[in-house]
Amino acid sequence: MVAKWYVSRSILVFMNSLCAYATQWYCFWVGIVLFSAGCRSNHFASTTHIQLQLEQIRDCMEKQQFTLAIQGLQQLQMHCPNNPQVLELLALSYAENKQIYLAARTFEKTIHADTTGDFQENALHAAHTYEQVGDFYSASRCYRHYLNHFPKDRLAWFALSDSESKLEHHTNALQAFLRGIDLLKTDLTVEQMVKLSQLCFAAKKIEEAIYWNLEALKIESENVNIYLQTLRMAHEQKHSVLIRKLIEALDSLDKNALEKEQLDFLRKLYGLKPQ
Repeated sequence: MVAKWYVSRSILVFMNSLCAYATQWYCFWVGIVLFSAGCRSNHFASTTHIQLQLEQIRDCMEKQQFTLAIQGLQQLQMHCPNNPQVLELLALSYAENKQIYLAARTFEKTIHADTTGDFQENALHAAHTYEQVGDFYSASRCYRHYLNHFPKDRLAWFALSDSESKLEHHTNALQAFLRGIDLLKTDLTVEQMVKLSQLCFAAKKIEEAIYWNLEALKIESENVNIYLQTLRMAHEQKHSVLIRKLIEALDSLDKNALEKEQLDFLRKLYGLKPQ
């Protein structure tokens, strides 16, 4: 008897939960249908009705019901295709639902539908999501749109530089990084100096590349990787005097930095006699 009562009670609880969810679904779609009918009869979307539906959709999003939210927003979009609030929520729902490319495209649609300037930050979201799917052309486009409105965002300049680097647009990457550097309120870190050196080297600005690596070595004088990068750059410039000085500096480092065989290999590689 106890087992039967327990099973019956479990079924009752399940049915109550199912009814509650069905009721929520029903009310949600009745609202959408009524709103759609109103739009068709009046030939325009009532702001009040839009806000009412958006509140219901936000409630779905808070409950992690993103598929339901997407369905409602798509229905709204049919009648309000250029409403930036609808598009922004749809993009966010796509992103949360792991539909990344749709999220990126919809974030970008939002900025073009915006007539007030209140939704332009979505260009940054579009750029980030385009990067997630490896579309660096679109990411760079959206970063540039964003930076037209928010030119003092140094992190966005650095992000644009990374996207341009992945596209092998080396001059554009260097220019974007320099714009970000100009906005710094502190001295460059060693990491930033090395990054700037790499960008200069890729853009065929070898002397500038060497300069920034040497500046980094003034701070981290035992960083073997920076020495090796600079040797490569000096070799590119056929700068034999600098090559000799760099290898001598490497030889003077702690003996654990490089083995004698490694140093002899470098001397041979760069045209010096092994010792």
